[in-house]
Amino acid sequence: MSVSPDAPSAQTAAPFRALVVGVLVDVPRALEHPSVGSRSRFDVVGVVPVDPDAGSVPRASICRLVTEHTADTILVAGPISRSAMDELGEIAVTLACRLLVVMPAPVPSQHDPVIVFEGEHPLIQLAVVRPTGVQNLLKRAFDIVASATALIAVAPFIGVAAVAVRMTSKGNAFFGHERVGRGGKRFNCWKIRTMAANAEERLRTDPALHERYRKNSFKLPDNADPRVTPVGRFLRKTSIDELPQLWNVFKGEMSIVGPRPLIAEELHHYAGSVLTLLSVRPGLTGAWAVNGRHRLKYPDRARIELEYVRSCSLRIDLSIMIRTATAVVDFGNETD
Repeated sequence: MSVSPDAPSAQTAAPFRALVVGVLVDVPRALEHPSVGSRSRFDVVGVVPVDPDAGSVPRASICRLVTEHTADTILVAGPISRSAMDELGEIAVTLACRLLVVMPAPVPSQHDPVIVFEGEHPLIQLAVVRPTGVQNLLKRAFDIVASATALIAVAPFIGVAAVAVRMTSKGNAFFGHERVGRGGKRFNCWKIRTMAANAEERLRTDPALHERYRKNSFKLPDNADPRVTPVGRFLRKTSIDELPQLWNVFKGEMSIVGPRPLIAEELHHYAGSVLTLLSVRPGLTGAWAVNGRHRLKYPDRARIELEYVRSCSLRIDLSIMIRTATAVVDFGNETD
């Protein structure tokens, strides 16, 4: 546990808008905390009672109240179950709220407790808000400029690849596969087609092939997938097949860096963390993409992607882009 010297102090211009969540009998004591009781630091906008033995919290009520009252802080009052704290941690990350504990409570997974000082009085902060405002605008601006510039630069490669695909196999040169994006919105993730035109039908109608696909984290190695064409294997090895996803980035359906886009069948691997995963745009590249891809299956993939979402920053994005550029130069690296 560490101490944050940069925590807001009594001189904060406007009080934090806090929603108190916790055991009903402990709420009065929480509200009497010197920091919480001072309206110069906190403006309590509501209270959501939680059974101390319950394994979850009323997610819908909490999300509604945070949205209605534009709350930026969730205060946990009294000891609640570990699973309930884990759920609060996911909600705080998803809604971009600080998560503060005013009384002892279990620490949710993937959160590092930090002691913060509201004036002279210590609280425990469990969730740090991800980059918002200016940093998000900078990331989106970079996505637009980078994707537009890259699309112009790689247009000849896309054109040559599309012609090669059409000349060697029947069907369209481009393939849009439905993925789940930010907020659960579905979109077509575009690629240059690397499989036979009837690849989806073959997967659905071949039970043995579909079972191998499902057990292998919803992917098949190129050399073991009979649907991949010879030209397709080269395009996958060089990542040329993924270049059309720059259009998804330009449109705002994806980002340059983020969790790789998933099909709906994969969401169950993220269990109670689906909202956290879908709180950001999927990426053209990302933490999992530069850490082994095919070599790392579920649950390791879910762990890596969620760690990125919970701690994403422009510095981390830059590091991932540098590692991606190095990997692309090495044609021996695997791609998804």
